[in-house]
Amino acid sequence: MRNVYEFIEKYKRLSIIGMEKNVGKTTLLNKLINDVGSKKILGITSIGRDGEDIDVVTSTDKPRIYIRRGSIIATGRDCLSKCDITKEILYVTDFTTPMGDIVIIRALSDGYVDIAGPSYNKQVKEIISLMENFGSELTIIDGALSRKSTAISDVSDATILATGAALSLDMLKVVEETKKTVNFLMLEDFKERAEEIKKDFETVKALYIKRDGSKTYIDVNNSVDLAKKIKENLTDEVEYFCIRGAITEKIMETFIETRGCFLNLNIIVEDGTKFFIDNGLYNKAKMCGIKFKVLNKINLLFITCNPHSPLGIDFNKNEFKKRLEEEVSVPVIDVVGDENEIY
Repeated sequence: MRNVYEFIEKYKRLSIIGMEKNVGKTTLLNKLINDVGSKKILGITSIGRDGEDIDVVTSTDKPRIYIRRGSIIATGRDCLSKCDITKEILYVTDFTTPMGDIVIIRALSDGYVDIAGPSYNKQVKEIISLMENFGSELTIIDGALSRKSTAISDVSDATILATGAALSLDMLKVVEETKKTVNFLMLEDFKERAEEIKKDFETVKALYIKRDGSKTYIDVNNSVDLAKKIKENLTDEVEYFCIRGAITEKIMETFIETRGCFLNLNIIVEDGTKFFIDNGLYNKAKMCGIKFKVLNKINLLFITCNPHSPLGIDFNKNEFKKRLEEEVSVPVIDVVGDENEIY
């Protein structure tokens, strides 16, 4: 058995992302703060808002974020009045959010905080650097609904994925969706021409790379136009299709419909958070000879499982955890039920 701290002790930047609202991210964050905050100075921020009593999206009760004295927090100016800690303002940024400009503070006492962080990865990285300059030894970024991009390797060193019964009343569906997400997050990185493709992405949305090394650039503004360009340019000479942005159902359906035009195709995306396709399309794509790789590999440490649903219908926690362990290749933890132990 290994405790959570042993998994994260060597990292400086950690992100938490969730499959859905109310799957236990805040509970996990509080557990990390409680267990790790006594060993390291923590820096904490969020993509979006977190820490409020009532979830502003689902209108359900949720746990608040309780921090230790000495922690460094990046949050919106309007959230400061909702933080019941004694605080020292360290820095005021010009990063504007719906909750005001982002302010970096130091907690001079234990207490509850309301956190609303920046919305863009570039800003998140700058905030992290500032908090580290003020003494943060481990920075935790709490991801918001549908914003898994904090998991990518140029923002955080490691990632934890939270899943739970709030995703669906069907346990098997939750397990299957979680398995698919884990598979995408753990995709192998494409090292051979990664820097070259990243440079291409500065000016175009997508490109083909043929087996002879030649390229065809595709610069479009939407998925409909991109689907048309895919059909026009896809041949059996194409080895790689590289895309900046999301792999949507429309794009994936286009490749499946034109499967007779290629032999074995590798689809290269920025990172494993860019896939917005269901299990049916994912499995069909694999059957068509399509493989997926990423430019930025994500270091997924483990997943947490929350058997409780805010709708009042809970899973059997032992069965839920067991089914997840059978389907995913990373450790699984029930933050509350396991008393902070990962098997």
